[in-house]
Amino acid sequence: MKHFDKETALGYQIHITANLMRNNFNDFLKPYDIYTEQYGVLCVLNDQDNLTLSQIAELIYKDKPTVTRLIDSLEKRGFINKSPSPTDRRASLVTMTQKGQNLYDEIGACLKIAKMNIEQRIDQHEREVALKVLAQLREMNISEEVKRLQKDKEC
Repeated sequence: MKHFDKETALGYQIHITANLMRNNFNDFLKPYDIYTEQYGVLCVLNDQDNLTLSQIAELIYKDKPTVTRLIDSLEKRGFINKSPSPTDRRASLVTMTQKGQNLYDEIGACLKIAKMNIEQRIDQHEREVALKVLAQLREMNISEEVKRLQKDKEC
């Protein structure tokens, strides 16, 4: 008896698509000597500077130890600065340097062209529906539903 059909399992299809897209994006970023997760940090800092590590972790959906490694790597290469928070001595504030901003802008210019080329190949209505479904999935607390089912002995 087959309990899982990977061809129709939404979570599985999202997972393999995300992996493929991440791998392709890392290939795109290779000439810039930066990875997807590091670029994600630059993206959130471009939108809002002076963020704590916890805020960055929440915004890029990564745990604090992972964000700490990303921040340390970016700081070592001069793309960001880390300074003590004036309001919380346990926290550090992260800002993007001009070198980081230049890298972000350079990558962004190429990304804009690539994004337009990709989006032209997907019907606008279908893209809107896909984005809406992905937003609905993010809003669901799937782990809570699984815990409830296990507690109720339904799975």
